Parts: sequence; C-alpha cells; structure tokens
Amino acid sequence: MLFLTPIAYPGLQAQESTEAEELPELEMFIAEESAAALNDSVLPTDRAISGLFNDATSVLEVPRSVTLISPELMEQFSIDDLDDLEKIGAGTQTVNYYGLAGAPTIRGVKGGTFINGMLRAYNRNEMPLSFGSLEAIEVVKGPAPADFSATKVGGFVNLIPKSPFFDEEKGSIKLELDNWGRKTLSADFGAPFLLPGDTPAAYRVSITTQDGESYYDDIYNDYTSVYGAIKFRPKDGVSVFLGGEYFDYKSNENVGWNRPTQELIDDGEYVIGEPLNATSSDWYGTVDRGQIGSTTALALTAEVAEARIDPALIGFMTYDAGEDKYVYTQAYFDNGGEVLTEKIDGNEVLSDPGDYANSNDLILFGDIVFDSDPDRTITVKGLFEHMETEKNSSYGYAFESEQDVIELKTTVTDRTLIPYTTLTYGASIRYSEALQLTDFWDEPFSRRDITQDTISSNTIVLAGDDSPIGGVNQWGRFGIGSNGESEMTQLAAFLSGQTKLFEDRLILLGSTRYEYADYDVGVPSVVDFTKWPWNDEAGWDADLAEHEANSGDTDFLNWSIGLNFELIDNVFLYGNYQEGTSVNASQAGVISGAGNFAENNLWEVGIKANFFEGSLFTSLAYYEWEQSSFDSREQKSNEIEGEGIEAEITWLVTDHLTLIGSYTWQEVRRVSGLDYRSQPHSEEDWALLGGALDANTGNSIPAANTDLVYPGSPQQVIKLFGIYDFHNGFQVNGGVTWQEEFYSSFDHNIELPAALISSLGAKYTTEKWEVAFNIDNLTNEDYFYGSDPTFAANTLVTKAPERTYTVSFKYMF
Repeated sequence: MLFLTPIAYPGLQAQESTEAEELPELEMFIAEESAAALNDSVLPTDRAISGLFNDATSVLEVPRSVTLISPELMEQFSIDDLDDLEKIGAGTQTVNYYGLAGAPTIRGVKGGTFINGMLRAYNRNEMPLSFGSLEAIEVVKGPAPADFSATKVGGFVNLIPKSPFFDEEKGSIKLELDNWGRKTLSADFGAPFLLPGDTPAAYRVSITTQDGESYYDDIYNDYTSVYGAIKFRPKDGVSVFLGGEYFDYKSNENVGWNRPTQELIDDGEYVIGEPLNATSSDWYGTVDRGQIGSTTALALTAEVAEARIDPALIGFMTYDAGEDKYVYTQAYFDNGGEVLTEKIDGNEVLSDPGDYANSNDLILFGDIVFDSDPDRTITVKGLFEHMETEKNSSYGYAFESEQDVIELKTTVTDRTLIPYTTLTYGASIRYSEALQLTDFWDEPFSRRDITQDTISSNTIVLAGDDSPIGGVNQWGRFGIGSNGESEMTQLAAFLSGQTKLFEDRLILLGSTRYEYADYDVGVPSVVDFTKWPWNDEAGWDADLAEHEANSGDTDFLNWSIGLNFELIDNVFLYGNYQEGTSVNASQAGVISGAGNFAENNLWEVGIKANFFEGSLFTSLAYYEWEQSSFDSREQKSNEIEGEGIEAEITWLVTDHLTLIGSYTWQEVRRVSGLDYRSQPHSEEDWALLGGALDANTGNSIPAANTDLVYPGSPQQVIKLFGIYDFHNGFQVNGGVTWQEEFYSSFDHNIELPAALISSLGAKYTTEKWEVAFNIDNLTNEDYFYGSDPTFAANTLVTKAPERTYTVSFKYMF
C-alpha cells in the first residue's frame, strides 16, 4: 500500500476543507497523493512502514528488528545493489556467491525479496537485483507477516518502487563514473496529468544504462533498466497504481581467487603451475572431461623449475620431456621440497573474457485500492515476473534457467469489526513454473593458474550445451543432477489482527496463514542420461520415474504472535514468536519435492526508543531461529539454526550533524553433518591435487568446528556513519565499518583478517545541478568476502576491491 501511508507534508495537511473543495480535480489529486507519499528522511521514525504489519505505520510499533532505507540514505550510502546493504543496519552481510547478488543475506542466510508487498521470483544468483525501479528499501529481519507469501526465516527486503511525480513536472539526468572504468547514465522524469474523462493521474519513467568495467580483471557488469509507473484515480475512493520494469543484464561470474591458503590471504602468495596436458581433439582442443582426474598434480615449466628449485631436489619431481615440465610429487615434498608461489593482486581472479552470465527480467505489478470507507480498505494486488538466465564459465560451469511467476492477492483491512482492533484478512493465488539446467559436475576451479597472461586450453572445460565432436550436450553427463523443471500452484488464506489497549500503550499483534501447494516436478527434455556410453536407458528411466514421483501436494499453517508495550513515553518493549513453513526452492525457483518446504521458527525480543523530541532513535534485539535449507546439489534439506544480537541508532545530533550506527553479533550453525563439498588444502595439497576438484561425498564434521558454525561472514560487525550538512548546498559524509576476523570454511583452515573499512564523500547541490564525490575503502584496507559456505569455501575466496573513487554529475529540470 505504497500510497496509503498517513504521513503528510505540513503545508498540504493544513489546507482547510473549504479550500480543498474549490481545487480542480487534478490539483486535488496532486495535493492528496503528495500528502500520502512516503517521507524522505534519515530518521526511521519519520518514515512510515508501507503496510507490512496491519495498520502499524511506525517502526516503533512493529515487534521486529527493521531497517528502513530511504532515498536519502540510499544516496548517502551509495546503495546500488544488494551487496551494498552491508553498509547500513544490523544483520546485513555480503557473501560472494559467484559474483552475482540475487538475494539478500540477512542474519547469515539468504532472504526473500518482495516488491510492493509481493514476493518476487526466487533469484539465488541468476542475476543482480536491479535498483533502477527502486525508491526505498525496507529490510525486515525474520519471516514475512501472514498476509505476505511465506519466505525464509532470516528475513526479507520489501522494495518500494519509484512513485510517480505528483507535485509537478520534473526530472533529472545523472552520469556516474568510477576509477575502474564503470560508466552509469540514468534519466528520471514524470508529471501529473489528466487522462481522458478528466481522470487525474501521474506518471514516472526511469531509464538506467551501465557500461560496467570493474576492479576485477575481465569482469564486467553491463545492463539497461527501463521502468515506468502510473497512478490514477478513476473515481472517488478508488486509486490504481501500475508499474513495470525490463532489466537486461550482461556480465560474467566473479568467483574470486582459486587455490586459497593462509599464505595467500596473509602475504598474497599464490601457488603457481598447471597440470600436464589433458586436451583432446575430440573436445575441440580443450580438456577431455573423462581425463580430468588423471592429471591432478601441478607442473612447472623447466625454465621456472630449474631457476628456482635446488638441483638436489628437482630430481624428486617427474620430468615430462614432451611438455618440458617438472611435475610435483610426494617424494619431492618428503625430501624437503617447497611449493613455488608468486605474488598476486586482488584483481587477478578466475575469469575469462569469453565467459558470460546474461539475464533478462520483466516484472509488472499493480494495486487497485478501494478506500472510500474510512473504516475499511480493500486492496487488490497483482504481480507477473519472467526471468531468463544463461551462464557459461570456461573453467567448467554452465547454467540455464527460465522462470515465470504470476500472483493475485486481495486484502481487506477492517477497523471497526472488533473494538480497538484492526483486522486484515484475504486470500491469494500464485502460479509459478521454473526450469533449470546445471552442469557443475567436474568444475575444476583450481586447474587454471590465474597469474598467467593467457588462458591455456588445458584449463578450458566444455560444459552445458557445449559437446565433444560426435557427442551430445553435457547436461545429462551425471544423470538428473541439479537439472529440473516444475510447476506449482499455491492457494492461501490469511488473517491478522492488531489490538491497541491501555490508551495505545499495549499493542498485540497476531497472524495466521493457511496455504495449500500443488506441484509437479520433472526433468527438461534436453537432459538425456542415456546418450552417455557408460549409462543405460533402463537406469535412466528408473531415475526419471523416481524423480517424477516426487510430485505431490502439501498444506501448512504459519502463525505468529507479538506484543509491543510502551514502558514509558517513547520507550517500547517488544516480543515476537513465529513458526511455520516456507518455500525453500532450488536455484531458479525449481521445486524438486517435499524437501523444498522448510519448517522454521523464530523468537525475538527487543527494545526500541525515541528520545530528544524524536531526534534520537535506538533499537536493541535478541533472536533465535531454526530453519531447513535446501541443498540443490544433494537434492535434500539440511537443518540450520542461528542466534544473534542487533543494535541500531540514528541520531540527529544537531541541525547539521546526523550519526547512524549499528552493532551485529550473530552465529549460524548447521545441525547435521556436511555433505558434498570441496576439501581444505595446504600449499602442498594444491601442488599435488589442484588439477581436479577434490571433494568428499560423505557426512562429515570437521574436528576444528564440531559445532558446525557457518563460515564466510564475520560474527561481529560495528558500523558508524556521519552526515554533515552545511545548509548552503554542501554536504560531507563518511563512515567506518569494523568487522572481526572470520573463517572462510567450515574446516577453519583459513582465517580471514579483521578489517576497518572507511569511506568518505562530499556533495554540492544547487537548484539545477548536483555534483558528488565518494571514496570507498579510503585507507585501502585488505579485506575479504567469503564464498558459498558449504560447497566452494575451500576452493574459492575473494579479496574486496581496493580504494574506489566515484564521481557523479546530476542535472535537474
């Protein structure tokens, strides 16, 4: 309910009703919609929540930890994608999930993504989330309320789409550049107008395009976003809001460094060398996938080996005369040999200019709101989304997906049926279909020496649609694997209530949602296990029948109860408990069976306060949660649990100075043993085994981490940011983030260092122009992002970008 929030600009709110009656129809529309627009303020208490929890409009009334990111905060913190959410608020993190942030990471796990209160298609890392359509973001910790579609326990973001310009015809053009070569150009314009029949309306159009070179070598992020929205009022008491965005994205995956070791993290020392040749003419001169495991030890050119290795030791290596290379052996290390390394920079990553990760997304959404009766509001919402992705990385990975989602939801909010209570009830229907093709069954990340200037054909592994001469595609090479397609229909009915007692000092909130889901699962026809010579048709038919038998239906009940008590003026104690089931889809939204429906529960307690006449907002929360997590490679669910403490503060210290800070402590644990994953390696291990993916398949619990605490992000983070406004058009801002050291994998073999990351910015604004300059990682701190914590954490790690300068020029008209 983006335009129903009851926050008014003082000048508009103060108009006398007699004056309002004299306004022409369009001016009335402009006045009312401008008054209802969400306030652009850095203070959370100045900005209303857009209908997330019944009629609760203030962050103080909601029994949850919530971070509200207004347009002003998005600009001050330079928030352009989901990775940037880590810059503000408690409980938000960045994990390099193969370079593409499709879903937020909240409280240590992947979260859900809503737009205008409707759940979007699941996007693990198919493509980055476009911010071209966004005006603001609500980051809610914990599962979604009952009238929202069920989502994961860590939390979700509700994306507030750009509102039409109601007050006047206006627009802007903005150019942004950085020192790595990125160029982003955007245009934003709109106006109020009259539709035929003197129907008042307003529109907005935003177009953004980026030529996105980056800090990382051969990694690019090019895209075009086209967004449009219109709101009109066909009659009194009825308003219609329609919007949509087309997002076309061209990029490649950034997996970071391969061959991680503690020496690489501490000193930048990278294990060099590549295996002996395993290419074949049948595979167009690239690696014969059947021979990857036969050449695992790394080899050094004779020139390098003879120049750097003691002649007394080089004899313990195996010399290959055909390639003029020396191959590492166990005997070499048993006799005192050492691994050869070279210094490497953070921008040198496992990438190929020919790699691609291309996607496009079309999303359409709309509201029809009937609010002529002040005691009852009826809202009809709709969403359609279509997403397609194609990826191929020459180290041996391919992925294709297609996903469609359509949902309709009707909500009734009644404010008189029960005294002191607002009831929200309604129903929804959602249909989704998804297709996923994945080939990651060899994926020898560390076969390639990324210090080399050129990419050897001996490190190129055909995958996916690519096939050997006379052969077939690779999708079915290992059977069904993570290939799948599904259709699902979800029917839901929901009821929630908010009761205010004792002169509104006690607020009770309860919600329940019943949902029925019917799903059919299958395997795309392009996947054919029988075409590989070592497989048989009978075995394939049996596997396919077993997979299709996972089709079925299920129903579940989600419920929550919460309270919010105003202990003293503007100091609120709250508690919340919620349990139920969420749809925990595989990558690309595919359903494989009952394992995709994850049970979860959360309890949270906290305190929120507003001091100094509203200029200081603080919050403190403690939570615990449990949830199932679906493993797309293993095709099963695993139990995980977490707990944490979160604190946030926003303080308008003076009319000039604003401070924003947060503290996070969190711990996420896996309950069951670990499944298929890469193994921890020392420098010596990489020298002997780097040519192939070394992974185990059994249930395991590392001796150094028997509690199975999740790696990949720091447990403690402190953030502090300041904004100083001179009130003459000039502003400066800056901040620091401290994060403690953390392990990169479950095995605790590599510790990533603590870091103090700083930023500095300045902005000058006139009536027509705005110029801004920002520096991220001001002191050039060495810090790192974790990888996919379960599968790839022992074989990949990413160093964060060095000092980055960004300048922007904006013309307003």
